[in-house]
Amino acid sequence: MNRILKKRWLAENVVELEIEAPEAVRNARPGQFVILRVDEEGERVPFTICDMDRERGSITLLVQTVGYSTARLAALNEGDFVHDFTAPLGNATDLDGYSRVLLVGGGIG
Repeated sequence: MNRILKKRWLAENVVELEIEAPEAVRNARPGQFVILRVDEEGERVPFTICDMDRERGSITLLVQTVGYSTARLAALNEGDFVHDFTAPLGNATDLDGYSRVLLVGGGIG
């Protein structure tokens, strides 16, 4: 199980979670994502990796509460654990050959 190290509300329905994931962060690269399940009744939900701290062994996610699983995840507190956590998944973004990159995105991800 992976422990929540830090929780910070950014807006009424958006929370930032830093989750302990030393094995995942060792191999994670930009553009990859995680799939987690809050509890046994929860569904598997994908989240983009927003940040990672290799020294601390943690991954940061932004969660917008829109349904059962995201509301349950947002209700967890620092020190609580998520039931299942799989990462890194997906194809990393290949930035080789670029010296400057501009990223424009929408939503919260």
